[in-house]
Amino acid sequence: MSKADDTRDRILDAFEQLVLELGERAGTIAATAEAAGVSKGGLLYHFGSKAALVEGLAERLDRFGEAEQQRLSPMPDAVTVFLRESVAAEHPIDRTLVALLKLGQHDEHRAARDALTRLDEHYLAALTESLGDRDLALLVVRLSDGIYLRSAIGGAGSLGPADVDRVIERLDRLLGERSGP
Repeated sequence: MSKADDTRDRILDAFEQLVLELGERAGTIAATAEAAGVSKGGLLYHFGSKAALVEGLAERLDRFGEAEQQRLSPMPDAVTVFLRESVAAEHPIDRTLVALLKLGQHDEHRAARDALTRLDEHYLAALTESLGDRDLALLVVRLSDGIYLRSAIGGAGSLGPADVDRVIERLDRLLGERSGP
């Protein structure tokens, strides 16, 4: 990784952290530059505006989505792997995903919403290939959304690995019934 790439990543990490901890309004150019340890001019060299920072996070999610599609598509057990990995964790991409969810709530950050839509499409493509049925793949993606949300919230309604295993077992039975004897 070049020094410029390292600086870009450090700036995006700082922006992401500000959005996660303090919200969209806290992710100003000045605050992001300070958090990243670069000058405001240095930040503007890499990202000319706040919109460009949002686009940078969107590109980060796009790269992840493309890699996930390539990883999951050939797997015969893609649904099981996908659902097991839907439990919220402290993976770097989870931070990017949540930051984009927060940013996407604001009209001016369409790039965030578009990136989230593209991530869905990557997962849909991989699961459609595995299941041979786009509608069923969409149901699995939405099931995953629920697992992720409930596990991220925590507390009484949260889902843990044992809960996800039961969901996967039931889904496997339903899929088996769909294919018939």
